[in-house]
Amino acid sequence: MLTDSLSLVAEQLNLPEAWQPVFILGCNLLVALLIVASCFMLSRAWLKPLLAKVLDKLDGHLTVETATERHTLASHMAHLLPALVLQAMSPLLFNQSEHVSATIAVLVWLYLYLFIGLALAAAISLIAKSYAHLAKDPTIPYQGIAQLLKLLTFIVFSILIISTALGKSPALLLSGLGALTAVLLLVFKDAILGFVASIQIAVNNMVNVGDWIEMPKYGADGAVVEIALTTVKVRNWDNTITTIPTYALISDSFKNWRGMQQSGGRRIKRAINIDINTIRFIKADELSKLQQRPWLQAFFAQQEVIELLSNDDTTNIALFRYYVRWVLQQHPSINQSMTLMVRQLQSTEVGLPVEIYCFSADKVWLNYENIQADIFDKLFAILPVFDLAAFQRISSRQELSNKS
Repeated sequence: MLTDSLSLVAEQLNLPEAWQPVFILGCNLLVALLIVASCFMLSRAWLKPLLAKVLDKLDGHLTVETATERHTLASHMAHLLPALVLQAMSPLLFNQSEHVSATIAVLVWLYLYLFIGLALAAAISLIAKSYAHLAKDPTIPYQGIAQLLKLLTFIVFSILIISTALGKSPALLLSGLGALTAVLLLVFKDAILGFVASIQIAVNNMVNVGDWIEMPKYGADGAVVEIALTTVKVRNWDNTITTIPTYALISDSFKNWRGMQQSGGRRIKRAINIDINTIRFIKADELSKLQQRPWLQAFFAQQEVIELLSNDDTTNIALFRYYVRWVLQQHPSINQSMTLMVRQLQSTEVGLPVEIYCFSADKVWLNYENIQADIFDKLFAILPVFDLAAFQRISSRQELSNKS
């Protein structure tokens, strides 16, 4: 009907017969553009806000990230209305030319495939972030799964777009991709390696979001904040972000502190180097003075200390070791159910190392360091009581003082 009306208008304008099809086509294109513009404005003003409200009600848990994904999804879905209207009306507007009608149909399908693919990708991101927010299960790599699904979506719709533009069947296009396998493997190398690594990481439960990991090769020392298809992001303790290839967690070594965080304590393993020249047998009068100190009476009342002192060859270093172990056994912040010992290591040119090996019940880094420092502050201070001294290299200032 529209074509007939335009033909009458062209005749009334006394247009040459050769120009009448051009006039009709131009008018139809103008009408199509007006319809598309009207539908687009309607979508932006009415359909997009409506879709956003519907998505808000479906999700019900509004966060900054999911709100962004909802806005993106609603925007892509709103683009579909103009294309659908144009597709429905193209047979009426362009029925005078099969070539023009076919070209318009191809353009409409390309437009639809593009925004359907973008809408599906946005929907996948929205679902992944919503599940990650609700489930809060660090063992499931939601981000990596979402990126894999989006990659597959883009591949499928890219094939559909190319096949539609070329006018070929998608099956025929896929059959011709065999020769491009090497190129595709090269282009998607990181994605393929990341996909395989993500599966291994998830199956073996090697790394979860929130784990504290150390990977000196990449300068990473902090908490994992994101596990994606091709990269793992680590927030270091200085608040910098280190990006590690996902497959590097499989091919290279790294330290995961999750076992410490899930256990009953954090290990303290530190030694004091005792000056060997200060090690000697303890005398009876010295022992008597020590026993008179009020804060040592509970220590000397221990059965194992009594048995130690029953021998005449007790050394001050042995008594010090027993005292350190007793202090650790009485310390409220030391986990008594885990390994606790005070041992001597191989003597070196810097003295005799007396090592403390125990576990702090408090695993928080700041508290752990305070507990460790408090223990060693007191041990260094009490060394002179046992007539012992920590080994320390002579500084240049001390050498000058000795010479003078």
